Amino acid sequence: MKRGFIIFAVLAAGAYDACAQSMLSTKFADVIMEYVVPGKIYNLRTMRNLPYRVVNSGGGPADVTVQAEIPQANQLKPGYEAVPDLSWVRTVPDKLRLEAGQTGVVDIILQVPDDPQYAGRNFQAHILCRTADPPPGETTGLAFLTALQSRLRFTVGGPGPEEVARLQKQGIYQTLNFTLEPQSQQVPGFLEPGKKISLTKEKGTAVSIINRGAQKLKFSLKSVKPPAEAAPPAGFENAPDPNWLKIKPGSLKVGGGSMKGPKELVLEIPDAPEHRGKKYVFVIQAVLSDREIPVEVFGNIYVNTAK
Repeated sequence: MKRGFIIFAVLAAGAYDACAQSMLSTKFADVIMEYVVPGKIYNLRTMRNLPYRVVNSGGGPADVTVQAEIPQANQLKPGYEAVPDLSWVRTVPDKLRLEAGQTGVVDIILQVPDDPQYAGRNFQAHILCRTADPPPGETTGLAFLTALQSRLRFTVGGPGPEEVARLQKQGIYQTLNFTLEPQSQQVPGFLEPGKKISLTKEKGTAVSIINRGAQKLKFSLKSVKPPAEAAPPAGFENAPDPNWLKIKPGSLKVGGGSMKGPKELVLEIPDAPEHRGKKYVFVIQAVLSDREIPVEVFGNIYVNTAK
């Protein structure tokens, strides 16, 4: 399964504590990320709608901790190395109190230091969810702990080892293959009509073209009306004027096997009553230049306006 910066696989896992009668489970078992940008902060919940959810489906309450840990050498997947510093991966919150049947949500936040030595390397970290140790004096005999271990694998600035092997096997590096990422994203907060906002600088909203082919490609980017066959999701409407969103610069050259995005996305929605309290969709189009037959890809940006 493939999701377009790029998250590939999510599996389910669970563990049972017979003493406490608590069953913990999570779908965040093995997650693979590619083209991670050094220095950029990734919150998997807000950027890819991938929160770390832990469910207590047992018959009693459970105090749990969720923390990152450095894997042992024998736990590493082929092609990966252990994350060198736990400060790269944070969990917020790192402690939860879950009643029977309750689901807890934890943000997994990733930030690789902005250092060229990490470019092209593949790292693996583990997320450990476990029932907390009981307070001193409250145990009467043996205490059994429940633990769930999940994997977070990521590659800095390029495809992961599995993807490289797949592309080489299929010969995709010799053909045209590019995407605009992310394919959809929500701008946080409510935007004030009449105010010019740098979505990139003020809201952390950005797009990148990922060129998986071998040849250097040139693209033009602009905000456009959506294709006729594309309908906005429930609750949203297409922006009345795509020109409210400016992309700077409007053209890019992306080398083979690399990624690149415009420096800034600037949005200015007119200050008019009809634009307040709205949910708009802006569509970004990336067109491969200098081709007889147009080749294009699209990405959606969702915004909420202030009332």
